[in-house]
Amino acid sequence: MTESLAAAERPATVYVVDDDPELCESVDWLLDSIGIKPTICHSADQFLAAYTGDHPACIILDVRMPQMSGTRLQEKLNEFAPHVAIIFVSAHGDIRMSVSTMQAGAMDFLEKPYDPQRLLDAVQRGVEEARKRFQVFESRQSIQAKVDLLTPREREILALVIEGLPSQNIARRLGMSVKTVDVHRTRIKSKTDADSINTLVRDILRFDVNVPVDSA
Repeated sequence: MTESLAAAERPATVYVVDDDPELCESVDWLLDSIGIKPTICHSADQFLAAYTGDHPACIILDVRMPQMSGTRLQEKLNEFAPHVAIIFVSAHGDIRMSVSTMQAGAMDFLEKPYDPQRLLDAVQRGVEEARKRFQVFESRQSIQAKVDLLTPREREILALVIEGLPSQNIARRLGMSVKTVDVHRTRIKSKTDADSINTLVRDILRFDVNVPVDSA
């Protein structure tokens, strides 16, 4: 967990993804005025070649671009980097498009020509939100990786612990001794490097971690 928190302390990188060179230059100049140096990408493919999802990112993203649209890029990002903070900009936006992108996780939707102060405000919010989202994402990934190390029986017992069942009830349901259940609980705690089973359960629920249980 310490590594995740350390990673989340890294400042978010701001990306501008737009095929309009003049707009990119304008946004670059504007953000530079508040001490932010953005990374400019003139296409979605160029952005995907530069970003792998391994750090916080706030993305100023054009809706309409050749080859891959901004909304299609958002779909791809939701698959491997749902933690990014996206600010859409468009000269062709409408209410339906705005609602759709926001429902898919975008932070804001601005019309071109954009209001400079509104864009600055949106980016400053986006940078902070990106850091928070990345911290949650890293924490979830870390806990999920540990849960995935458990055996099918250990995950089955952990799932019942999450339901709130004590060892006696788990033993009765699975047809084993209470001692065997407690041995599994100890192994679960050890394998996941948890302070306690209760702490592990709290983090699983907090970060919505999946505990896969093999069906009979």
